[in-house]
Amino acid sequence: DREEEERLEQDKQQEEQYHALKKVEQPGVDHQARWLKKAGKTVYGYKKHIATDDNGMVLGVHTTAANEHDSKGLEPLIKKTPKKYRKQVMADKGYKSKANDEVLKANGSKSRIMHKAYRNKPLSQWQKLYNKTISKSRWVVERTFGSLKRWFGSGTTRLKGKDKVHSIHVLEAIAYNLKRSPGLVAKIAT
Repeated sequence: DREEEERLEQDKQQEEQYHALKKVEQPGVDHQARWLKKAGKTVYGYKKHIATDDNGMVLGVHTTAANEHDSKGLEPLIKKTPKKYRKQVMADKGYKSKANDEVLKANGSKSRIMHKAYRNKPLSQWQKLYNKTISKSRWVVERTFGSLKRWFGSGTTRLKGKDKVHSIHVLEAIAYNLKRSPGLVAKIAT
């Protein structure tokens, strides 16, 4: 009986040591970042979701781990976007889900999210036309992402932790808006 108690106590100590060693973080590793395989390339880090107006000015920024599905980034992004810009929400098909459609409906927003084809359920002709119409305005957001990368080196960071990376994303958005503002003011004035 006593031997068994000692053995159980020893097992408990070994298990505690094992879990303590597992918790020790390796220096230089971001434990909040995640792996993602995209277009045959493996990436470790975060995803930046942005909301823009018709001119490409950044209205909201949300940061998620790289392995998190795009559809989970829409609701927090909408909450960060001013209400007057939520009337119509356009997004690519990565954001399409029933949950997001319900969130948009609850916010009084019209969903302009591209339709997604599923296995054994191809898109109808109308859905293809709808997607093509939406894709014609995607350049506004894509230009914003491209400019952020070109002007501010967005896409790489030396910071670790989701909060710090998100703060960099927000600062890039502020700098982008400041850089674009004079051109937009001049455009409106003429």
